[in-house]
Amino acid sequence: MAALVVKNFKAAEGKFDALGDFFKAVLGDTRAFAGCIKLDVYVDESAATYTLVEELDTFRDHDNYVSWRTDQGALDETGDLLVGGIENGLSVYEWGTKLIFNGIGLNRIKWFSVISLMATRNLVRYAKS
Repeated sequence: MAALVVKNFKAAEGKFDALGDFFKAVLGDTRAFAGCIKLDVYVDESAATYTLVEELDTFRDHDNYVSWRTDQGALDETGDLLVGGIENGLSVYEWGTKLIFNGIGLNRIKWFSVISLMATRNLVRYAKS
């Protein structure tokens, strides 16, 4: 059963293209990371926003990925491109597990949490450790 994570990145003024270039440079590694099933990127230029929709084997895989990216220093680099840094420019939403019935995907929300503030605090905590 897959875990779904949606991340909204709000680019700082004048940083929209740089944020896009950053994603082009790093998302190949993201797709190749253990546990990543699928990663789609959506762009809203009028809102200067990139949305990443990630499907992973488990939420633990996502936690491992965030730890790895933190160790790589990517959060620091990303924060410089976002409105208000990581704390204000990133919102993370975690959806429950995906169930399959007779070949039809049904999303049953086991739990839903808007982690905008809490997740960014955790990301900052990872970055500082």
